[in-house]
Amino acid sequence: MKIAVTYENGENFQHFGHTAQFKLYEVGDGKFVNAEVVDTNGSGHGCGKIC
Repeated sequence: MKIAVTYENGENFQHFGHTAQFKLYEVGDGKFVNAEVVDTNGSGHGCGKIC
């Protein structure tokens, strides 16, 4: 199983749609087997009107 966590500057980031990176964890047999940070390349949702 893979788990994506919002990530920025070495910490969890509070807003899923505005995060610059995700940290992906791969879990197997009840433990973490791999972790990597992936850039979103600026993609994510934005607000086209007053939010």
